[in-house]
Amino acid sequence: MKPYLLLGLLLLTLPALAAEPRLQWQSNADAGLHSGQGLELQLQLLVPSYFLAAPQFPILQLDEHHQAAPEASRNLSPRIDGHSWAGIERTYHFAPLPPGDYQLQPGQITVRYADEQRQPREQTLKLPALHFVVNAGPAQADSSLPAQLRLTESYTPVRSEWQVGDILLRRLRIELDDVGTLLPPELPQAPVPGTRIYRSPPRLDQQGERVIQRYVREEDVRYLLLESGTLEIPALTLQWRDTRNGQLLQLSLPARRLQVGAPAATTAPTVSAWQHLALIAAVIALLANALVCSAQGTRWQRKRALMRDLGRGQPTAVLHALQRWLASLPASQRADILEQLAAPVAALQAACYGTASDWQPDDLRRALRRLHMSPAKATGQSAADWRLNP
Repeated sequence: MKPYLLLGLLLLTLPALAAEPRLQWQSNADAGLHSGQGLELQLQLLVPSYFLAAPQFPILQLDEHHQAAPEASRNLSPRIDGHSWAGIERTYHFAPLPPGDYQLQPGQITVRYADEQRQPREQTLKLPALHFVVNAGPAQADSSLPAQLRLTESYTPVRSEWQVGDILLRRLRIELDDVGTLLPPELPQAPVPGTRIYRSPPRLDQQGERVIQRYVREEDVRYLLLESGTLEIPALTLQWRDTRNGQLLQLSLPARRLQVGAPAATTAPTVSAWQHLALIAAVIALLANALVCSAQGTRWQRKRALMRDLGRGQPTAVLHALQRWLASLPASQRADILEQLAAPVAALQAACYGTASDWQPDDLRRALRRLHMSPAKATGQSAADWRLNP
């Protein structure tokens, strides 16, 4: 009895041990395709344990003009005959097809996986030999399906009165659902007399985590109004063939008329007396600043500092201020000035470097006031350095 029991258990385990990868598929061609519909093919690759490497799904081709690449994958974990399998699902979307007979060209997928004994295996699976026909007439429209393509617009700013020079912003939005790798169509734009058009690059957004379920395309168009009168933005018409049933859709946006007035007359602004005074004060401040920053301004500032130190009566400070003022004068004037100030400068030096204590600042102040600033004649000899202690 025991040998028969062991044989039965062995026969029960043989199917599991002999399990091999499976390639399952389904397409919308089974229900029949009509002109304008695209082929949708879904492949499921299943292995009895787990994958050792990501399988490379090929690009599928019907002919030289119609091919499709696999979209984002989806992981599967089905239970088959009471065992857990691992799987990957990939979907292909072909562009809308014209009427005719089509044959999916042969292809294959190489898969590396581990069997139920955790041993590495490699196997090549052939793609299904799919043959289908695309009928000439469109499919019957399904009223339960929402529109595949939607077209909307908005205008900014919202107002009824316009003037020459204003800018009107028109934002166009297209929403496209369930088209695989197809992109939303471009929007035609007709010129608008009396305006200048500025189009921004369109923005394309993809919605969907792994598989793109919706494309959203937005485009901004700005109209600069150049002429007064009645301007009309023409209606916009867009045609699209629904890839789900082949129905030809026609979407349109209505025209819009604008009443544009002439530019408002501008009057010269009135300037008050206070504004005139402020302007004059600003000019005086600028001139004073320029004077202070110039060489003449530097000499004037240093002479004021010299007169201020003379009022304080400190010989050393007066001598330093006198040196700074003389250094700002042209060399052609310096010798003549030193000659005119010889006696007061000698008394100042005696007070700074000698023992004289009866120095009178008024002598130097009077000499500075009587000073003649005429340039001295060139003698070819440099004046003695009066700054040193004789």
